[in-house]
Amino acid sequence: MGRKRRQLRAAALPAAREVVLPSAPGRVVPRVLALPAPVLEALEQAGPLEGVPDLRATRLLVGGLIAVFALVALSLGAAVMLEGEGSNIQGNEAVVVLVGLVLAAGLGGGLWHLVRQFSRVGGGMFRIDSTGLRWGDPASPRGVAWRDVRRTSAGFCDVKTEFASGEAIVKRLVFQQQAAGGCGIAEIKLPLALTVDAGRVLRFRNRAVLLRALLLRLATQPEPRLRFAAEVFIDAGIDPETWEPMLAPRRWMWLSSVGALLPVLPVIFLWPPGVHAGWMVAAMVLAMVAGAGAMGWFMFQRYPGLQGVFEFETAPGPLP
Repeated sequence: MGRKRRQLRAAALPAAREVVLPSAPGRVVPRVLALPAPVLEALEQAGPLEGVPDLRATRLLVGGLIAVFALVALSLGAAVMLEGEGSNIQGNEAVVVLVGLVLAAGLGGGLWHLVRQFSRVGGGMFRIDSTGLRWGDPASPRGVAWRDVRRTSAGFCDVKTEFASGEAIVKRLVFQQQAAGGCGIAEIKLPLALTVDAGRVLRFRNRAVLLRALLLRLATQPEPRLRFAAEVFIDAGIDPETWEPMLAPRRWMWLSSVGALLPVLPVIFLWPPGVHAGWMVAAMVLAMVAGAGAMGWFMFQRYPGLQGVFEFETAPGPLP
């Protein structure tokens, strides 16, 4: 019954107006959603919004790393002292001294950096107001003005999420702005956690409020409207129709992503011995493709309204 209600709700979309323009080859036609009036009123009345750093969690992280480094240093020192008269070291004093100096330098440098970092906890900012966005080091913050936000010249989405290169478990919010000097378009990539230095600010206590305000500012940009990938709202945990919290799709997406890897396990554990490894690799690739297809089908069946590309309008009017 709950699933049927979700499907009917996604099909009805009382706040949405389906786009009926003919789609050209290679063009993705977005769905246009009307922003709820209470949400717009709250946005107009809202003043500047500041991120509230979670100082306790950040200090626990940095303090825990200091304790680990100190414990390793003490353990190595104690081991050297206890083995100082042992036969394993006699005759290899030069090697032991060299290794000890390298380890001491590494541990000492790490401890010094962490101790200095501890004094800088809370030294990060994130501010949203009617003119733009600023984040990073308060002494030299990065920023973007809303008037400089632009549509992308390539692709179907102007606002999307993607995995950061080299950071497999971190996703970033990506959009474009006018480059300095008016020459071309520059990409803005913000971690979805909204923090750029975990040693200063591990997280913001009001991160959900900040992320919602950021997406609302982007959604209310004047013509041409920005196009949002549906995955943005899944990752942000926000319902694009009501702009209320919606955490279930994100959880199901992660669970289905893990489930997509399950078909690989039988290939690994049940592969017959003696068969060429190349066939095993091919079977694993096919299993991963099948798992990814099953994941996509599952998400489409469970949340049919969270697919494709969205645009937002503040009042009924002609389509761009």
